[in-house]
Amino acid sequence: MLHYAPTAATVEGEPPEIFPFLGTPHLETPLTRGPVADVFHGHAHAGTFRGQLSNGTPVFNVALPLMRRLRPDAPYHLLEIQPEEAGRAEGWPPAPDVRQGGFT
Repeated sequence: MLHYAPTAATVEGEPPEIFPFLGTPHLETPLTRGPVADVFHGHAHAGTFRGQLSNGTPVFNVALPLMRRLRPDAPYHLLEIQPEEAGRAEGWPPAPDVRQGGFT
């Protein structure tokens, strides 16, 4: 989950002169290094809902103004994860345990 877009595909619809303020392709590099199933971001309020990274990983722009425009009756997106996709990140380092006040 990101604030800024890792691909220009999901900022299409915004004025081109503000693209640099909405995201950067440099965010794509770390996302393609590990097993990432889907990417979500906001910030591009007038952008496009779906795009993808160079390796095919789906990218979703879930900015609330965009979601309200696309689905005024239900401004959200449900993503169903298939069981065969759920284990793709096995072996990847666990998230830090912040309950202990730092990284473990």
